[in-house]
Amino acid sequence: MKHGDEMAKICKSCGAEYKGDYCDKCGYGREVTSKALEKMKKEGQKPVRFMTAEEKEAYYAKLKEKQAGAKKGKKKKAAKISGRKLAVVLLAAAVIVVVGLISTGTITLGSRTKVIERYFQAIEDRDYDGFVSAQHSKLRKEYDADLSELGVSKEKYMDKFCEDLVGMYGEDFKVSVEILSDPVKLSEKEKAEWALISTVTDLKDPHKVDIKATFSGSIKTEEADLTAYISKQAGSWKIFYIDATPIPFTEEEMQQGVDSSEQESE
Repeated sequence: MKHGDEMAKICKSCGAEYKGDYCDKCGYGREVTSKALEKMKKEGQKPVRFMTAEEKEAYYAKLKEKQAGAKKGKKKKAAKISGRKLAVVLLAAAVIVVVGLISTGTITLGSRTKVIERYFQAIEDRDYDGFVSAQHSKLRKEYDADLSELGVSKEKYMDKFCEDLVGMYGEDFKVSVEILSDPVKLSEKEKAEWALISTVTDLKDPHKVDIKATFSGSIKTEEADLTAYISKQAGSWKIFYIDATPIPFTEEEMQQGVDSSEQESE
């Protein structure tokens, strides 16, 4: 180092070498100006941390007086709001709360069992949109993918879906549903077992409901004991599974099955 050269310093902030009064890299050591401090100097107000005990007491007393005056002014302004405007404000607040509760699933739109009735009504009407909208979104995506792959109309798809029901009960078949029990929340064990057998695992507040479905038409009428599984999704209840107890065969149907089996073996 030549004589007269300034010795390099190590920055205490970033560790870089620098010469002069402050670090060229991070600015450590540079004098910082404060607009608030400059304003206090102009107004002749001393920063609180430099005040004496008496000055602080006077300062805070004046500040409290100023705040009290501001609150009083706000109360007077609020009192001038008309009853009609206040009602609008309260209504808007109520709407925001309700929307928030719906979005989080805290409250839901419609009855928990209403979706089950819509599901079977859609089957009776061969209504594809009503059928899939009653079900969990993951199931709906699977039906939509199936529909796209087959390349048929929604009407044709539902005709194919209802083909077996038409064959058993007639083209004019109807479905009526009777709710046999209140919705029962699934236990942790049931939810864990369900997660092992299904791809629909993102279930919120899942319940099961015992129902009786009556299928009637020009051919015959039969009842089926079913269990509908429902859960909350986007503010409403959706079906994620229907567990069906098989409808028992009549003696005539069983005999037809035996005869058919014997003919195949011959």
